[in-house]
Amino acid sequence: MRVIVIGNGIAGVNAASACKGVGGEAVTVDIYSAERHPFYSRVRLPEVLSGESAPGEITFYKDDWYEKKGIAVHTGVEALSIDRPSKAIVLADGSRVSYDYLILATGASSNRPPIPGADLRGVFTMRTLEDVAAIRENLAAHPESASVIGGGLLGLEAARALKTAGARSVRVFELFPRLLPRQLDDAGAALLRERFGEMGIDVVCGAETEALLPVDGARALSIALKDGRSFASDTTILSMGVHSNTGLAASASLAVKRGIVVDRQMRTSDPFIFAVGDCAEFDGIVWGIIPAALEQAPVAARAILADASIIPASESPCYVQTVPKTALKIGGIELMSLGKAVLSPEEDASGRYTVRTRVWEGGLRYEKYVLAPAEPSSASPVSPASVGELHLVGAILYGSKANQSKVQKLMGKPATEGEIDALLAD
Repeated sequence: MRVIVIGNGIAGVNAASACKGVGGEAVTVDIYSAERHPFYSRVRLPEVLSGESAPGEITFYKDDWYEKKGIAVHTGVEALSIDRPSKAIVLADGSRVSYDYLILATGASSNRPPIPGADLRGVFTMRTLEDVAAIRENLAAHPESASVIGGGLLGLEAARALKTAGARSVRVFELFPRLLPRQLDDAGAALLRERFGEMGIDVVCGAETEALLPVDGARALSIALKDGRSFASDTTILSMGVHSNTGLAASASLAVKRGIVVDRQMRTSDPFIFAVGDCAEFDGIVWGIIPAALEQAPVAARAILADASIIPASESPCYVQTVPKTALKIGGIELMSLGKAVLSPEEDASGRYTVRTRVWEGGLRYEKYVLAPAEPSSASPVSPASVGELHLVGAILYGSKANQSKVQKLMGKPATEGEIDALLAD
């Protein structure tokens, strides 16, 4: 049986490894990737931008890893289309490769909103090693000022990397009133903003970009906000989220919404095609995070092997929604945000949630725990005896790793207010 994987990122590599690792000699696995580089860690791109790591140091698996696994990897080879009736992919050189099963791990691309001036020189996104090389080249030529538009996880890491790489002034512009609005509450975000200020990185919240203004008609020089303020910026990184790469699936008439629509086995609307990682949409959600890719990849692999009768159907698990986790270590800051750490105003007013918080002296450590009564659901069934019992559904741990391991094990499980108070007493 031949399995083809399109995409050599974390989702594709792990799906291929699971197919071969479980299926053994009964399975032939090929990976096709448009990128010429071996599999590298995108989350470590800021290390390359800062100069703290060389490109080769963020490469996870080199050629010998694929050889030992028995996986054939074809880098710099783009798949242009899928011929579903013939069960084949068509490559950029016109050649065709047949498959029995196909796994789409096409990932995501950085958003580039239609901001006037976003196409000028000196304005970048950061998703690939080529992007990082271009940013470093521009920064070396124009080190006076640098900016990141977007105060999410990648944006904050990029800002610190720009500072380390030699930018004399660095600013982060965040549209929302606080940094990491989905991962941090007001208290945690205020502490994080203060720490970035201590690093010499200015954070401007509630900042809506009007335009990127040119100096000579070709290169951006400053950022103009809609409130009338403007700031110098010789190097600007747009860190404004990503969108799933669904073009290949859409052109093959697979079901596509925000991502490639999949079921609980990661199967698309074609029974012989699966999708995993940043390109996949399950139950209306595209996670776009590493934990989801790691959970989805083996589910797809085992579903294929069970479908082909290589393993029993009982050994093919179903995917359930990933519990979101954000981890950040930057400039000495330890931060972890898990689950429903930030409540909406409606949730906060519902009376359903119990919240425990503590700020340690000096503001260097902050923790928050969110408890809620257990409820049965199709994704996470609970026993009748557990209904109404308090479970830990969200947490923020800022400034210390002391409770990270305990809390990760406790997420989604029963927890008393006394147990949480004991964590806060440490």
